[in-house]
Amino acid sequence: MQQNQEGDKALKEQYLQDQVEKGLDADQCAQFLVSLKPEGGDDIDNWTLDELKLAIEQFKESQKQVEEQQTNNTEDQGNLQQAQPQEQPQQNQQIIQQSNAPVLVNCYQILPNELSGDNVSVKILTYKKESAGFFSSSYIVFQIETQPHGWIVFRRYSDFEWLRDSLQKFYPAFVVPPIHKKRSRSFEDVYLNKRMIFLQRFLNSIFKSYELKSNVIVKNFLSLTQNNEFKKFQESITKSAPPQTVQRMFSKDGQVNCVAPIEIYQYAHQTQDYFYEIDGVYKKIRVLSKSLKEIQLQNSLKIYCVGEIFASLFQHLNKLNQILPTGQAQGLAATFLNLNNTMITWGNIIGKQIEQTEEYLNSFFKYQQHYNSSIKQIYETRAVIQQDLEKFKSKLHYKKERLFQLGDISKWDLSKDIKLNPQELLQNKKLAFQNMCDQETKQEMGMEMLVGYYTNQIFTQTQQFFKQQQQELVGHFIKFCQVQAFNITDHHQLWADAITNLQNNLLIQQRQTQQVVVESIG
Repeated sequence: MQQNQEGDKALKEQYLQDQVEKGLDADQCAQFLVSLKPEGGDDIDNWTLDELKLAIEQFKESQKQVEEQQTNNTEDQGNLQQAQPQEQPQQNQQIIQQSNAPVLVNCYQILPNELSGDNVSVKILTYKKESAGFFSSSYIVFQIETQPHGWIVFRRYSDFEWLRDSLQKFYPAFVVPPIHKKRSRSFEDVYLNKRMIFLQRFLNSIFKSYELKSNVIVKNFLSLTQNNEFKKFQESITKSAPPQTVQRMFSKDGQVNCVAPIEIYQYAHQTQDYFYEIDGVYKKIRVLSKSLKEIQLQNSLKIYCVGEIFASLFQHLNKLNQILPTGQAQGLAATFLNLNNTMITWGNIIGKQIEQTEEYLNSFFKYQQHYNSSIKQIYETRAVIQQDLEKFKSKLHYKKERLFQLGDISKWDLSKDIKLNPQELLQNKKLAFQNMCDQETKQEMGMEMLVGYYTNQIFTQTQQFFKQQQQELVGHFIKFCQVQAFNITDHHQLWADAITNLQNNLLIQQRQTQQVVVESIG
């Protein structure tokens, strides 16, 4: 059997060597194989010969489509070189914005896996303390269950951070949900329960995105039970390079649109202002909710103090009643005691509202503020690419001007497919600019496509965010309203009981007075 395995490996190695000799790009092909099998795709032993042949054919087809797309894009974008030298970057951008025809570019397709369906649920069940060894400090792990697959894994907080960083790395144009930074190593249940709620919210948000939840990174995070196997996978993902071109991005159908109409560029500009402006609003809401919490705390303490006063009055009167031979004020003492109990119950209700203010206002809008930061990151990445593109265009235009003035066609780096004679190029500046500096022109086109892709993604991602935020906000405040309704019910019951008890106290005092009168007559 071992001889058969060695023979199969030799056949696979010979097949790959033959393909390389025929012109196969070994580096790009290796990256493609890893994209198909992120875990072990770079190991020939993880492929059968038939699988390898099929994967190589898929790679060749994808490269062919990319080359054809780049050729078409070069022809379509030829008019970008018509602008005046000092206005070229701006004019180029205007032409791209005004082109409403989509330019679809092939990219990595996200294939469905066990997590892609709508029936999958992920829940953090509990947490527990683990010992890291004699020379290391203890740490907390969270138990995560994925149904209906029955997966159960234990992950540290740092593993959640790694998951988010990895998703941001490979999905830079997607809104990756935020995760709260760890500010303490507390092992107290109150702190850990709150952290568990935040982490559950993070996982829930991931599962609202088909692209994010269908990624092998999320799958292995939820399914790999052996710690050493999971660590090995983490290292491989951490070492992998992030996508730098549109062709290296991921999408559900394996294609992305790289030309955004002017309306989408305007939308991106206007929504960017919105997301930066509401940061201050979120901060104001959190400041006000903290202030409200402090007011509620002060009110609660004052109510408790009033209750203590009634308790003190009861103790004094009860002491007097014990030494009086007759005419004790039992009804008044009972009234003091009832008012003490009423104040304590009222203070407890206000105390519950303090926790509700923290959960439903401060914590919720803190999360929304973090989510807002995740959205702004896409705008910031797009802005950096846009700035780099403008600088690159300016330098390339200057270089083409200089090369054209020198008139040495041998230094022009003309496209290999050009069929024009040199004299025709020397006499036609527009034509010369379209065909010289072939590699740099392709690079410029790639950057333009990247800006268009990010612009389209901003529209798609913010639309999804607005819809999701409305759903979360409505659901969240329906619960908040329900809680306040329960509080009103508690208040109603409190004051109804208080009225009944006070009326009973009057009856006690009346009966005691009648008894004293009867005793005096007798």
